[in-house]
Amino acid sequence: MVTPRDAIAVPVVRRARVGVRAALLAALTAAGLLSTGTAAAAEAPVADAGGACHRVDAARVACYETPRFYSFLLDGPLDVGRWLKSSFRRENALAIGGLGVATVALLLVDQDLSRAAHDAGRAVHVSGTGKQKDVVPGIPIQYPTDLGSGLYYLGDGMVPVGITVGLLGYGLAASDSRALQTTSQLAGGLVSVALVVQTLKHVTGRQSPSRATEPGGMWQPLPDPTVYQKNVPAFDAFPSGHLATAMVTVTVLAENYPEYRLVRPIGYGLMALLGFQMMNNDVHWASDYPLAIAIGYGIGKTAVAHGRTVVESAAAPGEVKRRDPPASVTLLPVALRGGGGLALAGSF
Repeated sequence: MVTPRDAIAVPVVRRARVGVRAALLAALTAAGLLSTGTAAAAEAPVADAGGACHRVDAARVACYETPRFYSFLLDGPLDVGRWLKSSFRRENALAIGGLGVATVALLLVDQDLSRAAHDAGRAVHVSGTGKQKDVVPGIPIQYPTDLGSGLYYLGDGMVPVGITVGLLGYGLAASDSRALQTTSQLAGGLVSVALVVQTLKHVTGRQSPSRATEPGGMWQPLPDPTVYQKNVPAFDAFPSGHLATAMVTVTVLAENYPEYRLVRPIGYGLMALLGFQMMNNDVHWASDYPLAIAIGYGIGKTAVAHGRTVVESAAAPGEVKRRDPPASVTLLPVALRGGGGLALAGSF
């Protein structure tokens, strides 16, 4: 006999089994133990609302979970460790070496490139002042006042924050799991980038061009924190937080919305303009850029691993259907007041 209390076990067990089946399918596919045909035949389960599954490429589909509102606060700091672990592997030795060579090569010509940026800025009438105004006096939210400050504003934190808030609003209004998960990944990625970049700035202590006392700027490792805060531009050039922030934003958006093929070309083009302007207005040296770009890209790739499962499937996203496990019945022991009994649980 199944009592009302015992019947509660039925949906719980069913959901648990569907979840286990989905996790197993994703794990086997990621490990290469399932071929494209096998994965397509098994078909990954998807959410019924919000269009939770989307085509990644011709052979893969990504299914998104709806994140908790605080997920990014946990994922952001943890992603720093995950990014470091995945980056410093033997197979990445060549890329790390190339990054070091590029940085050193640019260090040797930093002062010349800075002068060239100034000359180019004057030639095309792009201001090197970077002046911005407060939207509301006393509140640190600013807007650009000319082309030069507009180009510099591309890397301002308000741009990715605005994109994140916009996606959040759309995701909530449309119950779109992909938009909500992208929002969480962007927020977590921005937290991760801020932690990494600010740590490196405080460790390296490189002078910005506007405060340089020698060609290429002086390096003052581990400056006194109080001195640093009193004269930030004298210590915070390396690496560029603006470019790292822009790169993590472009990477997360492009990974989650591959159908919009212009995200990367437009994003990288705007980043190139930003990089030029930061040299034109004496905020950064060219050698501040390679590591910043690598940080933004690596953390972006780490962030998009959260809340989505990519499986191989030959079916179109709209054809990926939910398939429940075969019907089954199980007897489970249950503790009851004054004794015990058996609960009849099943999936149908």
